[in-house]
Amino acid sequence: MPKVAFLVLLLWAGHAQADDEAYQQCILQYQSQVEIPEAAALVRNACNHIHRELVVLPRKKAYWQCVLDYISPVKTREVMADLLQVCREQHDFRK
Repeated sequence: MPKVAFLVLLLWAGHAQADDEAYQQCILQYQSQVEIPEAAALVRNACNHIHRELVVLPRKKAYWQCVLDYISPVKTREVMADLLQVCREQHDFRK
């Protein structure tokens, strides 16, 4: 029985490391475009949801991907609010 527990732990550790690498790549890809602090926080949150929390619901994952795709290059808070609203409307995962 201890061997099984060890194998499960080993597999879990390998999976966690892969997720952490994906998270870091996400941060590198999207944070480099960020110009306002609120957008930086949203990018970190989106990368975390997609790569560390392993979002399962397709609409929820699509929402966070929408945030990543459109929030990074935003230059004003007003535009950011508009884009977040569109992402919410297009990918409402509460339905």
